[in-house]
Amino acid sequence: MWKWPIGLLALAGFALIVFWGLQQSEASRSIPNDIALVNMQGETIQLSDFEGQPVIINFWATWCPPCVREMPLLARYAEKEGFALVLINQAESAATIQAYLDEAGLDFEHMLLDSHQRAYQAMQVRGLPTTQFFNADGGLVNEQLGEIHDRHLDAFIKAHVPL
Repeated sequence: MWKWPIGLLALAGFALIVFWGLQQSEASRSIPNDIALVNMQGETIQLSDFEGQPVIINFWATWCPPCVREMPLLARYAEKEGFALVLINQAESAATIQAYLDEAGLDFEHMLLDSHQRAYQAMQVRGLPTTQFFNADGGLVNEQLGEIHDRHLDAFIKAHVPL
């Protein structure tokens, strides 16, 4: 007879733990307020500076073939207005990145260096390339692990970028 109340209490406790875990996971899936990275000009940029507008953040490296393949596509979208496209390079030097960009004929306004992979870890990235999509409030609305395509970018723009 006393097994039912204990079982119900255990179930309620488990439900609370799951609910708390989901809340923590959801809270951590936003643009971190405490991550500062350096851009190609050596200036410190806070990731939270991009809040207030939709943001696409792409994690990449020059040694990653799918990353390199998606760069021309990302460059085309970087020219569009209404959102910020931020590229975060993983642990490569500014000289290495610039040599690649020059050779490829690419230029990005928001190219950041994640020398110690702090943003990579804080934003729970699992591999390269990864593209994360954030709404204007800084909340993660989608994530693409692997090479990005027009359909991913167009869907985000349609849903989150005001006309």
